Amino acid sequence: MKNPILKSLLLILLALLNHNFFYAQSYKIIYEMTWKPSKNSTKAYKKELMTLITNEKEPSYFESYNKFRYDSLKTKLVNDYVENGGKSLRFPNESNDSKYRTFIIKNLQNNIIKEENKFYTTIFLTEYQLQFKWKIDNTQNQNIFGYKTYRATTSFGGRNWTAWYTTDIPILDGPYKFYGLPGLILKISDDSGDFDFEVKGITKEKNDISQRRFSYKKAVELNPRQWCDFWDKYKKQPSIILENLNTSQTTYVINGKDINSREVKDEYNKKEWEMINFFENPIEPTPTCK
Repeated sequence: MKNPILKSLLLILLALLNHNFFYAQSYKIIYEMTWKPSKNSTKAYKKELMTLITNEKEPSYFESYNKFRYDSLKTKLVNDYVENGGKSLRFPNESNDSKYRTFIIKNLQNNIIKEENKFYTTIFLTEYQLQFKWKIDNTQNQNIFGYKTYRATTSFGGRNWTAWYTTDIPILDGPYKFYGLPGLILKISDDSGDFDFEVKGITKEKNDISQRRFSYKKAVELNPRQWCDFWDKYKKQPSIILENLNTSQTTYVINGKDINSREVKDEYNKKEWEMINFFENPIEPTPTCK
């Protein structure tokens, strides 16, 4: 087909018509995320392995690879406990190696993206309605990870992005919040060179991380505006999350010290500011707050 515009439209139409088929596949895709922590930083770029999980007609999940491993183990322990009627249940300490901590849930059938953000004992859940406007250029292609890919561009979160996707893998998904192309996104970068996601591994397998929230209270649901307001306050003083946790029946302690102590709050602030600074230059400099 000589007309590239018509070819792009036909590819998108084919993807939409076969949406359920494409989505009913279970994959684990490993990406390497490379990013510049600070816009003015002269230090080396940071790198972290990330995981995209798709399970048949369920939503897809995106999180750090280290966190995925922990969530998988936690789910297995809970399921085994329930199945075998265990009398005690203990989890290994969660690794603090991950710099990226947001858990992303993508429901591709209704264009809904959810974010889970966990701070100490509280999980916040925020829902977004998101549909990308892609410009596909099928006259440009390159080989990535052994697959022929096609080029597409979009704007999102205050950045311009270029993606490379393959129609050989039957899912319409990709790293972070990106989705909606006629195949799997294998690589996507912003035009400033601050962020890059590139595939490092693809396996067809089913994974269960449904018990990742086990032992936590019900998630606090915030709309995008409420989340932005909370996040602005949290970045200034992370220890606000420790306030009002103690009750007449329960006292929370960190390293044997009451969480209301100045020493605990100062130490918590210091550790959280170190984590926050890894993304002083955020993926979305213009976040969705409405």
